[in-house]
Amino acid sequence: MRKTLIATVSALAVIIGGFSATAGAQDTSSKNIVEIAQGNPDFSTLVTAVSAAGLAETLSGPGPYTVFAPTNAAFAALPAGTVDTLLKDPKGDLTNILKLHVLSGAVDSKAAIAAAGGTVDTLGGPVKISLNGDKLVVGGATVVTADIKASNGVIHVIDAVITKPAMAADSSMPTDVNTGNSGLATESGANGLLLVLLAGVAILGIGTSTTVMVRSRRHD
Repeated sequence: MRKTLIATVSALAVIIGGFSATAGAQDTSSKNIVEIAQGNPDFSTLVTAVSAAGLAETLSGPGPYTVFAPTNAAFAALPAGTVDTLLKDPKGDLTNILKLHVLSGAVDSKAAIAAAGGTVDTLGGPVKISLNGDKLVVGGATVVTADIKASNGVIHVIDAVITKPAMAADSSMPTDVNTGNSGLATESGANGLLLVLLAGVAILGIGTSTTVMVRSRRHD
């Protein structure tokens, strides 16, 4: 058990270290989420979409929010004409898709790693969160830059657009949990491996505090 715990902590240290290395170099903590996006040319499509959907005011508010932000390249990878079609009906499918990229509460990469294997409740519904090697995957999109701090939350840059929520069959009923210092929490029925993972994260130290809805689904 001791060797297993040490190995798990070491693996998490590598993952978290990798995210730290890719975090935004500039101090953006005085700007809100929308201001940060507006100041980065890689987010111009996202800014246009958020403005068209009427979500800019919300994401400029006190929050806090967590935004998984697709780059221009992520939007460009959608089938031809998709973005133009969505922008023609910004209060419909566009809004629904954008909400899949927003969580209520500030969730850093350490907390997200602790919740891997389940789903998180976005404003648009449950979205799967997992690890692919040392990469964090959210709704099928890979986090390429994590933990960009904003005055009203945190931004994680992703390489694809999340287009639909997780299917109901993919997750159990949600559990509203006060997450203390972990940022995200799982239901009490998690197996021994998850407990080891959480213990490893606790040793490393997780500072984010918020209450987030999490749907956990463990595989045999």
